[in-house]
Amino acid sequence: MKMKNKLKKHSLKFISAFLSIFLWVYVLNSEKVKFEKTVSLEYILPVDMMFAQRPPREVTFLIEGPRAFVRTVSEKEERLVVDLNKANSRKQLNFFVDINPAQLSLPFGMIVERVLPRRIEIHLEKKGSKLVPLKLQYSGQLPENLVLAKAKLEPSEVEVYGPRSVVSKLKSLRIKPIDLDSLNGNEEIPVEVQVGDERLSVTGASDIKFNYELRASISNMKLSRIPIKFPPNRKTINTSVGFADVKLYVPEKVLKNRSNVSSSVEVWAEIPPESRGSLEVPLKVKLPPTVHLLEINPKSIVVNIK
Repeated sequence: MKMKNKLKKHSLKFISAFLSIFLWVYVLNSEKVKFEKTVSLEYILPVDMMFAQRPPREVTFLIEGPRAFVRTVSEKEERLVVDLNKANSRKQLNFFVDINPAQLSLPFGMIVERVLPRRIEIHLEKKGSKLVPLKLQYSGQLPENLVLAKAKLEPSEVEVYGPRSVVSKLKSLRIKPIDLDSLNGNEEIPVEVQVGDERLSVTGASDIKFNYELRASISNMKLSRIPIKFPPNRKTINTSVGFADVKLYVPEKVLKNRSNVSSSVEVWAEIPPESRGSLEVPLKVKLPPTVHLLEINPKSIVVNIK
């Protein structure tokens, strides 16, 4: 009997403690608090329009509600879609868009007290496009006794889209400066266009290449009678000239291995595919990375392709 009374007494204490904690947690989580939530804006533009001025990319909601939902609401990533086709039914270029607090999905008991900014000013302009030439820019210096030859951009111009008033004033676009210290031999490297205005977009900006060749300004090595090579898998090629001479500039530390340099230099006749008959073709020198060409003789040869 005493044991039952003790168990009953302890059970009542446990239930009382549990109820106290439950009520404390309930009251704590039911307490109303205020917090801010920033939401991204996504604009849907009319097909033939662009922003003359960039509007805000986000708005801030001041929200009041039970503490229990604060974390869920604040951590949820949301965005509001602003359809400017519907908002601007009169097809104006300058107008205002109101942010409706009801656009934000909130749990029961939470309300939006304020939105910043409440009204967004919109400035639109007709879309324009234009072919704009690209300008080279350099930084650093070339190694001693080397010059930059055959430097060009491919393509040399790009199509730019943006507000008509901005596009019409464009004369050229610069590329990100090319570091001359990093150039080596005869190569093609990707380059980056510097637009400078976030309202502008460039077609094919990721496909622009800088083609160049580093040539020597002086010579410290001459190789004579290098056999001229021809593309493989071709039909009979006849020519009266089978050798070429080259003048090179070789760095001192490489010049010590003269035999390695001479064995790695090749001269190729650049014959266009599917060509036939008699034609004059240029000669191209294939060099090790640190060796540079000053002169080749002859520069071209006449071949007869059957």
